[in-house]
Amino acid sequence: MATIRVTVWDENPPHVDKAIYPTSIRGAVAEGLAKLNDGMLEIRTAHLDEPEQGCSLERLRETDVLLWWGHIRHGEVSDETAERVRQRVHHEGMGLLVLHSGHYSKPFQRVLGCTGHLKGGWREKHPAEPEHVRVCAPQHPIAQGIEDFVIEHEEMYGAPFDVPPPLVVVFQSYFPDGGEYFPTGLCWTVGDGIDPNFTSGPGNGVNQGYGIGRVFYFRPGHESVPTYHHPIVQRIIYNGVLWCAKRTG
Repeated sequence: MATIRVTVWDENPPHVDKAIYPTSIRGAVAEGLAKLNDGMLEIRTAHLDEPEQGCSLERLRETDVLLWWGHIRHGEVSDETAERVRQRVHHEGMGLLVLHSGHYSKPFQRVLGCTGHLKGGWREKHPAEPEHVRVCAPQHPIAQGIEDFVIEHEEMYGAPFDVPPPLVVVFQSYFPDGGEYFPTGLCWTVGDGIDPNFTSGPGNGVNQGYGIGRVFYFRPGHESVPTYHHPIVQRIIYNGVLWCAKRTG
């Protein structure tokens, strides 16, 4: 079986705590994947300050799954870069795994056709607050080997979340400090293969079809806390890569 070519992209954020993430977010996420890699993944990193913003057409064509983390530099990502990503996902089946504040990135917005607004607000406390993560779809491949867990320190996001209806809500978060909930692990299929005019159908399981591209959004990952060193978070991201690459159902 061919290896999965993975590119872990971040905005080369200047505000990341280097004591926590000395190799930036992209490095930490790549290291987490490498720890679990049994030879199935070919992992490399890219960032905003590279030529063509780390997302040249050649690089994207050599990528089966693109992981994206951005925060304060969304506006620097060009429309051309975002459109290259959208085209690869919608028409060529590249997987897209978006992390944390990447919900406001241009690729996320274009691929899903949404704003990504956090209509339930957000909160950053010092020290950061706990996040309780519940497994909502234990049979889903991304949830394999995962049980409910707690991230001791995180930023809060509150629902509602302005995204299209997901195919599956794999995980949901609860923030006990304020009582907020958030759909923290969401899956979609997008692009070619979906009938945009489909309504409810004739029954017997007939549906709109499934898109050629798979998208997984996973909420945790604020830059000031060590979330990407958490072994369960690393496992979820690894499982998410396999699902986005269509190696799991």
